Amino acid sequence: MEIGESVRIIKALADSSRLVLIQALHEPQCVEELAQRCGLAPSTVCFHLAKLEKSGLVTKKKDQYYAVYSLNDAIFDKSLRELTAFRNADQFIQEERVRRYRSKVLRAFMNNGRVTRIPAQHKKRLIVLDEILKRFHAGETYRENQVDEIIEEMCSDYVTIRRAFIDEGMMERNKELYQLIKPPDKVSSAGTNEMRKPSMADSVKTRQDIKREYKERKKPAGVFQVKNLANGKVFLGSSLNLEGPLNGHKFMLSNGSHRVPELQNDWNTFGPDKFVFEILEVVKVKDDPNFNLEDELTLIEQIWIEKLQPFGERGYNTGTRIRQA
Repeated sequence: MEIGESVRIIKALADSSRLVLIQALHEPQCVEELAQRCGLAPSTVCFHLAKLEKSGLVTKKKDQYYAVYSLNDAIFDKSLRELTAFRNADQFIQEERVRRYRSKVLRAFMNNGRVTRIPAQHKKRLIVLDEILKRFHAGETYRENQVDEIIEEMCSDYVTIRRAFIDEGMMERNKELYQLIKPPDKVSSAGTNEMRKPSMADSVKTRQDIKREYKERKKPAGVFQVKNLANGKVFLGSSLNLEGPLNGHKFMLSNGSHRVPELQNDWNTFGPDKFVFEILEVVKVKDDPNFNLEDELTLIEQIWIEKLQPFGERGYNTGTRIRQA
């Protein structure tokens, strides 16, 4: 059995409602019968049956106006040993690791389909370039103004992206005509898994420079929060120097001059004792000539934004840009 199939089956079983439905499906039944027997809403039953069907655990067939569901005996007859005997575990794990990393990078450097900032680190830059490259088609020829127009739909700095396509060997140029060399996805997969010799452009700073710069910093880069203990709301921020912003927020709130009115009002209402100022995560500097502090901080910001969702009823932030000076 392929590991991907096993993962889908095990994930589908990891829910109490689905286990109840499986137990009830000792004989073929329709949604309404299952809902009544299990004490669940028909919409809930439909949702979980869709998950079970996708994993292959149940099958359905039409019976007049109804969809009748049955257990897939071919899977239920398998032993646990068979479910965990994988043929391609290493490949699946590697592909999943690449997929997650790529997704994290794109969330950090793109918003609503547009590039917010071109990564400085080569590996991450390749992933963003690859995403833009998907707008082009293999075998087609493009004029330079056409290339610029397509790139500009996703990134305003189309000149830098166009040059990067050529430098990275993604496109070839013949006078004013451009064509794809590498299809999309092949580029980012190679960029994520293969190490290359750093160029002068990628390694302007030496390892000694990186270490010295980090040691000389008063406070490390990272993400912080101002949390209201009375209602649980948070203000999320980040900085390349955490000492400045944290002290700045304390000072502004104490003097009634904070730029976020709602946070200031709650400070005035609940009092300073109900607020905590804390560092959530510090960027770990890597001994790598390709390491870029700002890129790493951008990734950490995205993780904490997704985790805390500090907007509306849950927080005081009004947008996803949380970087402080």
